[in-house]
Amino acid sequence: MFSAFPSFIHPSPIIRHAVTGVIVSHISHLGAVFTLYVLIQRIIPSDKAVKQHVAFTAACLHVISPAGLFLSSPYGESTFAFTAFLGILCYIRAQEHQHASAGQSIFATAAWTILSGLSFAISTLIRSNGLLHGTIFLIDAFTTLRTLLATRRPAHFFHLVSVIIAGSLIALAFALPQAIAYAEFCTPYTSSRPWCTHIIPSIYSWVQKHYWNVGFLSYWTPGNIPLFLLAGPMLFVLFFTALSAYFEPSRVLVRIDRSTIGPAGGAANSALFTHMTSQLAIPQFILAIMALTSFHVQIINRISSGCALWYLVLAIALNDPSPSGPEDAWSVLFRNGRTEFLVRLMAGYAIVQGGLYANFLPPA
Repeated sequence: MFSAFPSFIHPSPIIRHAVTGVIVSHISHLGAVFTLYVLIQRIIPSDKAVKQHVAFTAACLHVISPAGLFLSSPYGESTFAFTAFLGILCYIRAQEHQHASAGQSIFATAAWTILSGLSFAISTLIRSNGLLHGTIFLIDAFTTLRTLLATRRPAHFFHLVSVIIAGSLIALAFALPQAIAYAEFCTPYTSSRPWCTHIIPSIYSWVQKHYWNVGFLSYWTPGNIPLFLLAGPMLFVLFFTALSAYFEPSRVLVRIDRSTIGPAGGAANSALFTHMTSQLAIPQFILAIMALTSFHVQIINRISSGCALWYLVLAIALNDPSPSGPEDAWSVLFRNGRTEFLVRLMAGYAIVQGGLYANFLPPA
Protein backbone atom coordinates (compact mmCIF):
# COMPACT_ATOMS: atom_id res chain seq x y z
CA MET A 1 0.00 0.00 0.00
CA PHE A 2 1.24 3.47 -0.84
CA SER A 3 2.43 5.58 2.09
CA ALA A 4 3.22 9.28 2.07
CA PHE A 5 5.86 8.80 4.76
CA PRO A 6 9.08 6.76 4.80
CA SER A 7 9.64 4.27 7.59
CA PHE A 8 11.99 6.55 9.55
CA ILE A 9 9.09 8.98 10.18
CA HIS A 10 7.21 6.33 12.12
CA PRO A 11 8.05 2.62 12.51
CA SER A 12 4.45 1.40 12.28
CA PRO A 13 3.20 0.87 8.70
CA ILE A 14 -0.38 0.96 9.99
CA ILE A 15 0.14 4.47 11.38
CA ARG A 16 1.83 5.63 8.18
CA HIS A 17 -0.96 4.24 6.02
CA ALA A 18 -3.64 5.75 8.27
CA VAL A 19 -2.04 9.19 8.13
CA THR A 20 -1.67 8.85 4.38
CA GLY A 21 -5.37 8.01 4.09
CA VAL A 22 -6.31 11.06 6.16
CA ILE A 23 -4.16 13.31 3.96
CA VAL A 24 -5.66 11.88 0.76
CA SER A 25 -9.17 12.35 2.16
CA HIS A 26 -8.54 15.98 3.09
CA ILE A 27 -6.99 16.82 -0.28
CA SER A 28 -9.83 15.06 -2.08
CA HIS A 29 -12.40 16.88 0.05
CA LEU A 30 -10.85 20.22 -0.84
CA GLY A 31 -10.87 19.25 -4.50
CA ALA A 32 -14.52 18.16 -4.27
CA VAL A 33 -15.57 21.48 -2.70
CA PHE A 34 -13.90 23.55 -5.43
CA THR A 35 -15.10 21.25 -8.22
CA LEU A 36 -18.69 21.43 -6.97
CA TYR A 37 -18.42 25.22 -6.81
CA VAL A 38 -17.23 25.42 -10.43
CA LEU A 39 -19.71 22.93 -11.89
CA ILE A 40 -22.72 24.58 -10.25
CA GLN A 41 -21.60 27.96 -11.56
CA ARG A 42 -21.65 26.46 -15.05
CA ILE A 43 -25.12 24.94 -14.58
CA ILE A 44 -26.94 27.95 -13.11
CA PRO A 45 -28.66 29.95 -15.91
CA SER A 46 -28.25 33.39 -14.37
CA ASP A 47 -25.85 36.29 -14.01
CA LYS A 48 -22.47 36.09 -12.32
CA ALA A 49 -23.68 37.20 -8.88
CA VAL A 50 -26.41 34.54 -8.70
CA LYS A 51 -24.05 31.85 -9.95
CA GLN A 52 -21.51 32.71 -7.26
CA HIS A 53 -24.09 32.85 -4.45
CA VAL A 54 -25.72 29.53 -5.33
CA ALA A 55 -22.39 27.79 -6.02
CA PHE A 56 -20.87 29.04 -2.76
CA THR A 57 -23.92 27.88 -0.82
CA ALA A 58 -23.74 24.42 -2.43
CA ALA A 59 -20.02 24.16 -1.64
CA CYS A 60 -20.72 25.03 2.00
CA LEU A 61 -23.46 22.39 2.10
CA HIS A 62 -20.92 19.81 0.98
CA VAL A 63 -18.57 20.86 3.79
CA ILE A 64 -21.29 20.26 6.42
CA SER A 65 -22.96 17.34 4.65
CA PRO A 66 -24.17 14.36 6.73
CA ALA A 67 -21.06 12.46 5.65
CA GLY A 68 -19.30 14.33 8.46
CA LEU A 69 -16.16 12.62 9.73
CA PHE A 70 -16.15 10.18 6.83
CA LEU A 71 -14.94 13.04 4.62
CA SER A 72 -11.82 13.37 6.79
CA SER A 73 -11.13 9.78 7.80
CA PRO A 74 -9.43 7.19 5.55
CA TYR A 75 -12.65 6.30 3.72
CA GLY A 76 -13.46 6.60 0.02
CA GLU A 77 -16.21 9.21 0.36
CA SER A 78 -14.04 12.30 -0.29
CA THR A 79 -12.20 10.78 -3.24
CA PHE A 80 -15.44 9.43 -4.66
CA ALA A 81 -17.12 12.83 -4.39
CA PHE A 82 -14.16 14.57 -6.03
CA THR A 83 -13.98 12.20 -9.01
CA ALA A 84 -17.79 12.11 -9.38
CA PHE A 85 -18.03 15.93 -9.36
CA LEU A 86 -15.13 16.08 -11.82
CA GLY A 87 -17.00 13.69 -14.11
CA ILE A 88 -20.09 15.91 -13.97
CA LEU A 89 -17.99 19.00 -14.73
CA CYS A 90 -16.40 17.31 -17.75
CA TYR A 91 -19.85 16.23 -18.97
CA ILE A 92 -21.09 19.82 -18.66
CA ARG A 93 -18.13 21.00 -20.75
CA ALA A 94 -18.99 18.38 -23.36
CA GLN A 95 -22.60 19.60 -23.47
CA GLU A 96 -21.45 23.20 -23.83
CA HIS A 97 -19.26 22.32 -26.81
CA GLN A 98 -21.95 20.15 -28.38
CA HIS A 99 -24.68 22.79 -28.21
CA ALA A 100 -22.54 25.86 -28.93
CA SER A 101 -24.21 28.08 -31.51
CA ALA A 102 -20.90 28.82 -33.20
CA GLY A 103 -17.49 27.24 -33.36
CA GLN A 104 -18.73 23.83 -32.32
CA SER A 105 -15.87 21.36 -32.00
CA ILE A 106 -16.72 17.72 -32.60
CA PHE A 107 -13.42 16.56 -31.18
CA ALA A 108 -13.66 18.81 -28.11
CA THR A 109 -17.11 17.37 -27.39
CA ALA A 110 -15.78 13.84 -27.76
CA ALA A 111 -12.70 14.55 -25.61
CA TRP A 112 -14.71 16.05 -22.75
CA THR A 113 -17.23 13.21 -22.94
CA ILE A 114 -14.50 10.56 -22.68
CA LEU A 115 -12.81 12.47 -19.85
CA SER A 116 -16.15 12.51 -18.06
CA GLY A 117 -16.45 8.75 -18.45
CA LEU A 118 -12.89 8.29 -17.21
CA SER A 119 -13.59 10.36 -14.08
CA PHE A 120 -16.76 8.40 -13.39
CA ALA A 121 -14.80 5.17 -13.95
CA ILE A 122 -12.29 6.18 -11.28
CA SER A 123 -15.15 6.96 -8.90
CA THR A 124 -16.59 3.50 -9.66
CA LEU A 125 -13.29 1.90 -8.72
CA ILE A 126 -13.52 3.72 -5.38
CA ARG A 127 -17.21 2.97 -4.70
CA SER A 128 -19.27 0.58 -6.81
CA ASN A 129 -22.32 2.88 -6.72
CA GLY A 130 -20.37 5.07 -9.15
CA LEU A 131 -21.75 2.68 -11.75
CA LEU A 132 -25.06 4.55 -11.48
CA HIS A 133 -23.52 7.48 -13.35
CA GLY A 134 -23.52 5.19 -16.36
CA THR A 135 -27.23 6.00 -16.72
CA ILE A 136 -26.17 9.45 -17.95
CA PHE A 137 -24.36 7.94 -20.92
CA LEU A 138 -26.97 5.24 -21.46
CA ILE A 139 -29.70 7.85 -21.93
CA ASP A 140 -27.35 10.01 -23.97
CA ALA A 141 -26.55 7.07 -26.25
CA PHE A 142 -30.21 6.33 -27.02
CA THR A 143 -30.96 10.02 -27.60
CA THR A 144 -27.94 10.49 -29.86
CA LEU A 145 -28.71 7.30 -31.80
CA ARG A 146 -32.25 8.47 -32.49
CA THR A 147 -30.94 11.85 -33.65
CA LEU A 148 -28.26 10.20 -35.79
CA LEU A 149 -30.81 8.00 -37.57
CA ALA A 150 -32.91 11.08 -38.32
CA THR A 151 -30.14 13.46 -39.44
CA ARG A 152 -27.18 11.24 -40.52
CA ARG A 153 -24.79 13.99 -39.40
CA PRO A 154 -21.13 13.05 -38.70
CA ALA A 155 -21.14 15.13 -35.52
CA HIS A 156 -23.80 12.91 -34.01
CA PHE A 157 -21.90 9.79 -35.04
CA PHE A 158 -18.71 10.98 -33.34
CA HIS A 159 -20.68 11.94 -30.26
CA LEU A 160 -22.33 8.52 -30.13
CA VAL A 161 -18.92 6.83 -30.33
CA SER A 162 -17.55 9.00 -27.52
CA VAL A 163 -20.61 8.31 -25.35
CA ILE A 164 -20.20 4.55 -25.86
CA ILE A 165 -16.51 4.78 -24.95
CA ALA A 166 -17.30 6.81 -21.83
CA GLY A 167 -19.99 4.37 -20.71
CA SER A 168 -17.72 1.41 -21.44
CA LEU A 169 -15.01 2.88 -19.20
CA ILE A 170 -17.46 2.95 -16.30
CA ALA A 171 -18.59 -0.62 -16.99
CA LEU A 172 -14.96 -1.74 -17.21
CA ALA A 173 -14.14 -0.08 -13.90
CA PHE A 174 -16.99 -1.98 -12.28
CA ALA A 175 -16.12 -5.32 -13.92
CA LEU A 176 -12.32 -5.21 -13.53
CA PRO A 177 -12.16 -5.79 -9.74
CA GLN A 178 -14.70 -8.58 -10.17
CA ALA A 179 -12.58 -10.20 -12.86
CA ILE A 180 -9.47 -9.96 -10.68
CA ALA A 181 -11.36 -11.57 -7.78
CA TYR A 182 -12.69 -14.30 -10.07
CA ALA A 183 -9.18 -15.08 -11.32
CA GLU A 184 -7.92 -15.29 -7.75
CA PHE A 185 -10.70 -17.27 -6.08
CA CYS A 186 -12.34 -19.24 -8.89
CA THR A 187 -9.51 -21.10 -10.61
CA PRO A 188 -8.86 -24.87 -10.45
CA TYR A 189 -5.79 -24.14 -8.31
CA THR A 190 -7.76 -22.45 -5.52
CA SER A 191 -10.67 -23.49 -3.33
CA SER A 192 -13.68 -22.25 -5.24
CA ARG A 193 -16.06 -19.97 -3.38
CA PRO A 194 -19.87 -20.44 -3.67
CA TRP A 195 -20.30 -17.23 -5.70
CA CYS A 196 -18.02 -18.57 -8.45
CA THR A 197 -20.86 -20.72 -9.84
CA HIS A 198 -23.47 -17.94 -9.89
CA ILE A 199 -24.86 -16.82 -13.24
CA ILE A 200 -23.22 -13.45 -12.59
CA PRO A 201 -20.25 -14.29 -10.33
CA SER A 202 -20.10 -11.06 -8.33
CA ILE A 203 -17.81 -10.91 -5.33
CA TYR A 204 -19.45 -7.61 -4.35
CA SER A 205 -22.91 -9.08 -3.87
CA TRP A 206 -21.54 -12.23 -2.21
CA VAL A 207 -19.45 -10.41 0.38
CA GLN A 208 -22.26 -7.99 1.18
CA LYS A 209 -24.86 -10.74 1.52
CA HIS A 210 -22.70 -13.34 3.29
CA TYR A 211 -20.84 -11.11 5.74
CA TRP A 212 -23.08 -8.04 6.05
CA ASN A 213 -26.55 -9.52 5.45
CA VAL A 214 -27.22 -7.04 2.65
CA GLY A 215 -30.13 -7.85 0.38
CA PHE A 216 -33.58 -6.78 -0.72
CA LEU A 217 -35.57 -5.87 2.44
CA SER A 218 -33.07 -7.80 4.60
CA TYR A 219 -32.60 -4.71 6.75
CA TRP A 220 -36.33 -4.22 7.31
CA THR A 221 -36.47 -5.56 10.87
CA PRO A 222 -37.89 -3.95 14.03
CA GLY A 223 -34.43 -3.65 15.53
CA ASN A 224 -33.28 -1.44 12.67
CA ILE A 225 -36.08 1.13 12.99
CA PRO A 226 -33.73 3.63 14.74
CA LEU A 227 -31.35 3.37 11.79
CA PHE A 228 -34.16 4.11 9.34
CA LEU A 229 -35.03 7.15 11.46
CA LEU A 230 -31.37 8.17 11.33
CA ALA A 231 -31.38 7.94 7.54
CA GLY A 232 -34.90 9.36 7.09
CA PRO A 233 -34.07 13.07 6.62
CA MET A 234 -31.38 12.39 4.02
CA LEU A 235 -33.54 9.90 2.15
CA PHE A 236 -36.33 12.47 2.03
CA VAL A 237 -33.98 15.13 0.67
CA LEU A 238 -32.63 12.76 -2.00
CA PHE A 239 -36.08 11.65 -3.14
CA PHE A 240 -37.61 15.13 -3.09
CA THR A 241 -34.79 16.93 -4.89
CA ALA A 242 -34.48 14.18 -7.51
CA LEU A 243 -38.21 14.13 -8.28
CA SER A 244 -38.43 17.93 -8.32
CA ALA A 245 -35.45 18.28 -10.65
CA TYR A 246 -36.67 15.55 -13.00
CA PHE A 247 -40.40 16.27 -13.23
CA GLU A 248 -40.51 19.99 -12.42
CA PRO A 249 -37.22 21.60 -13.49
CA SER A 250 -39.14 24.73 -14.54
CA ARG A 251 -40.22 25.27 -10.93
CA VAL A 252 -36.59 25.04 -9.83
CA LEU A 253 -35.74 27.63 -12.48
CA VAL A 254 -38.49 29.90 -11.18
CA ARG A 255 -36.66 30.03 -7.85
CA ILE A 256 -33.54 31.29 -9.65
CA ASP A 257 -35.60 33.88 -11.55
CA ARG A 258 -37.12 35.21 -8.34
CA SER A 259 -33.79 35.79 -6.66
CA THR A 260 -33.18 39.45 -5.88
CA ILE A 261 -29.50 39.00 -6.69
CA GLY A 262 -29.99 39.13 -10.46
CA PRO A 263 -32.01 37.95 -13.48
CA ALA A 264 -31.94 34.48 -14.98
CA GLY A 265 -29.94 33.59 -18.07
CA GLY A 266 -30.92 32.85 -21.64
CA ALA A 267 -32.74 29.96 -23.23
CA ALA A 268 -29.56 28.02 -24.04
CA ASN A 269 -28.36 28.10 -20.43
CA SER A 270 -31.82 27.14 -19.21
CA ALA A 271 -31.81 24.15 -21.57
CA LEU A 272 -28.43 23.04 -20.19
CA PHE A 273 -29.74 23.41 -16.63
CA THR A 274 -32.85 21.34 -17.39
CA HIS A 275 -30.82 18.66 -19.18
CA MET A 276 -28.22 18.36 -16.43
CA THR A 277 -30.68 18.29 -13.53
CA SER A 278 -32.78 15.59 -15.20
CA GLN A 279 -29.67 13.54 -15.95
CA LEU A 280 -28.35 13.82 -12.39
CA ALA A 281 -31.75 13.07 -10.87
CA ILE A 282 -31.82 9.49 -12.16
CA PRO A 283 -28.67 8.09 -10.46
CA GLN A 284 -29.55 9.95 -7.26
CA PHE A 285 -33.08 8.51 -7.23
CA ILE A 286 -31.82 4.97 -7.92
CA LEU A 287 -29.25 5.30 -5.12
CA ALA A 288 -31.97 6.39 -2.67
CA ILE A 289 -34.19 3.46 -3.70
CA MET A 290 -31.31 1.01 -3.25
CA ALA A 291 -30.42 2.46 0.15
CA LEU A 292 -34.03 2.23 1.31
CA THR A 293 -34.55 -1.36 0.16
CA SER A 294 -31.19 -3.14 -0.06
CA PHE A 295 -28.39 -1.37 1.85
CA HIS A 296 -27.57 -0.84 5.47
CA VAL A 297 -29.79 2.20 5.26
CA GLN A 298 -27.79 4.47 7.57
CA ILE A 299 -24.86 4.61 5.13
CA ILE A 300 -26.92 6.87 2.88
CA ASN A 301 -25.85 9.72 5.16
CA ARG A 302 -22.28 9.35 3.91
CA ILE A 303 -22.61 8.00 0.38
CA SER A 304 -25.06 10.79 -0.50
CA SER A 305 -22.09 13.17 -0.25
CA GLY A 306 -21.15 12.23 -3.82
CA CYS A 307 -24.51 13.33 -5.30
CA ALA A 308 -24.28 16.86 -6.68
CA LEU A 309 -27.96 17.42 -7.41
CA TRP A 310 -29.32 17.78 -3.89
CA TYR A 311 -26.66 20.39 -3.06
CA LEU A 312 -27.79 22.37 -6.10
CA VAL A 313 -31.50 22.25 -5.28
CA LEU A 314 -31.06 23.11 -1.60
CA ALA A 315 -28.65 25.93 -2.50
CA ILE A 316 -31.24 27.42 -4.86
CA ALA A 317 -33.87 27.17 -2.13
CA LEU A 318 -31.59 28.91 0.37
CA ASN A 319 -31.07 31.77 -2.11
CA ASP A 320 -34.80 32.12 -2.86
CA PRO A 321 -35.76 35.25 -0.91
CA SER A 322 -39.51 34.70 -0.83
CA PRO A 323 -40.69 31.12 -1.48
CA SER A 324 -44.33 32.10 -1.84
CA GLY A 325 -46.69 31.59 -4.74
CA PRO A 326 -48.54 28.44 -5.85
CA GLU A 327 -48.96 25.85 -3.14
CA ASP A 328 -46.70 23.31 -4.86
CA ALA A 329 -44.51 20.69 -3.24
CA TRP A 330 -41.50 22.99 -3.35
CA SER A 331 -43.12 25.84 -1.44
CA VAL A 332 -44.62 23.49 1.15
CA LEU A 333 -41.18 22.09 1.96
CA PHE A 334 -38.98 25.16 1.67
CA ARG A 335 -41.07 28.07 2.91
CA ASN A 336 -40.87 29.58 6.40
CA GLY A 337 -37.26 28.66 7.01
CA ARG A 338 -37.65 24.91 6.55
CA THR A 339 -34.57 24.77 4.33
CA GLU A 340 -32.57 26.45 7.09
CA PHE A 341 -33.89 23.82 9.49
CA LEU A 342 -32.54 21.08 7.22
CA VAL A 343 -29.13 22.76 7.25
CA ARG A 344 -29.17 23.05 11.04
CA LEU A 345 -30.15 19.38 11.22
CA MET A 346 -27.16 18.46 9.06
CA ALA A 347 -24.79 20.49 11.25
CA GLY A 348 -26.23 19.01 14.44
CA TYR A 349 -26.03 15.51 13.05
CA ALA A 350 -22.27 15.94 12.57
CA ILE A 351 -21.88 16.15 16.36
CA VAL A 352 -24.05 13.09 16.95
CA GLN A 353 -22.27 11.19 14.20
CA GLY A 354 -18.88 12.00 15.70
CA GLY A 355 -19.88 10.42 19.01
CA LEU A 356 -21.35 7.34 17.33
CA TYR A 357 -18.39 6.92 14.99
CA ALA A 358 -15.86 7.23 17.82
CA ASN A 359 -17.63 4.37 19.64
CA PHE A 360 -17.76 2.09 16.55
CA LEU A 361 -21.55 2.45 16.30
CA PRO A 362 -23.72 3.26 13.27
CA PRO A 363 -23.70 5.32 11.04
CA ALA A 364 -20.58 3.40 10.04
